[in-house]
Amino acid sequence: MDHRLRIGIFTLVLVLLAALAGCGAASPAPEPAETPPEASAAPTPAPPASPAPAEAPAPKDETIHVGTAGEFLEAVAPGAVIELAPGVYNLTQYLHGTSDNVSAYVARGFTDGWQAEIHGVDGLTIRGAGDGETEIVAEPRYSDVLCFKDSSDIQIENVTLGHTIEQGNCQGAVLEFDSCRNVTLDGLDLYGCGTYGVSADHTAGLTLKNCVIRDCSYGIIDLSDCGDAVLEECTLQDNRGFDMLSVSDSAVLFDGCTFTGNEGDSFLPSYLNPGTTVSARFVRCTFGRWESRCFREERESFEADAIVDEACSWSDAAEGAEEPADPENTFQRVALDTERVKVVPFDAKVLMEDEYYICYEFVNRQSGDVSFEMREDVRFLTFGENGRGCFWTDNEKGRPFSYAMDSDYSCAVAFDDGGRASVGLYADQGGALPVLSEEGHIWLALYLDDEMIWCY
Repeated sequence: MDHRLRIGIFTLVLVLLAALAGCGAASPAPEPAETPPEASAAPTPAPPASPAPAEAPAPKDETIHVGTAGEFLEAVAPGAVIELAPGVYNLTQYLHGTSDNVSAYVARGFTDGWQAEIHGVDGLTIRGAGDGETEIVAEPRYSDVLCFKDSSDIQIENVTLGHTIEQGNCQGAVLEFDSCRNVTLDGLDLYGCGTYGVSADHTAGLTLKNCVIRDCSYGIIDLSDCGDAVLEECTLQDNRGFDMLSVSDSAVLFDGCTFTGNEGDSFLPSYLNPGTTVSARFVRCTFGRWESRCFREERESFEADAIVDEACSWSDAAEGAEEPADPENTFQRVALDTERVKVVPFDAKVLMEDEYYICYEFVNRQSGDVSFEMREDVRFLTFGENGRGCFWTDNEKGRPFSYAMDSDYSCAVAFDDGGRASVGLYADQGGALPVLSEEGHIWLALYLDDEMIWCY
């Protein structure tokens, strides 16, 4: 190939290459889209700060504080918690000036005067302030101090309740419950002249704790158709009258109670008529002289499981020694050896230390003949704080008397019926009576016109 032909071919190749390059320039390949810079992730906003928790409000005091009899009765309502300020709340005086319906839950009833009747209340609490500083009283003899009907979950705490009239003239109870449930009485002082400290009818779940029932004119409690009553750590003292424990168709537990200074026609429940159900259980109880004697004598009238006592304490005088089967037993027939007793000085306080002085031996002052008290016809003497006492015969009215010390060794007795007597105290020097007495035991001698009575 000649030189000119080579140049021509080379030139043609260059042209073709240039043409191809021009086509590429007409349709430039799209440059890849510029990737926008990644947006930096926005910081997650912090959740709004929770407000600082507000301090829990102090619980609202829902106690109703009252200071008068009117405020008290008007505050009575279901679920109410009523606190009485220290003082005396005379319900009768307030009821004189109000209507028959004090509120939807309190009415006034009439006996020989007005009485407060609380009805249809559930969950009521009545609380006294201080120890013995709050007292609720009623004036009428025939009225109850407080009467509850058709109510439940009642709690009364730390209150003294009683009648203003003197002992022996009342025919209304201190507290009355009729058709109620779950009643708790705690730390109450219930005093006479009320007939009973507590009277309840068709009431279930009645509980008394740390209560005192004293100076009532019929007895301690009166329960009818009350299934499960409990008295716990109560002091039951100086009640007079009829059946101390008037219980019918009911079961009652006395746990840790003290019975002292009571007297009446009977001590244990006496309603044993056909068709009635009565049971009483005494646990860790303490009994005075009269109560010990009556308990042991009266329980024989009951079925074996009706009256139960466990870990109880009895008066030493009533405990005595086990009696022989022979009715002519040592306890009844051995005369006191007066050569082994010695007169001792005393004062009125000493006389009152023993609740009862039970007659043991009767000595005819003319003939010197000796006779003995029979257990079924026991007689005894009592000495009260007000210079008054009584020589009780057959548990009836007895012979009331006034007494006063006339020397360090003698006390003068003036019977209301005009009779006169004197009293002396003697200490056993050892062996004065083999069974009942021991060295240091005190005997009381009552000197009447025609006889001398030795009492223990």
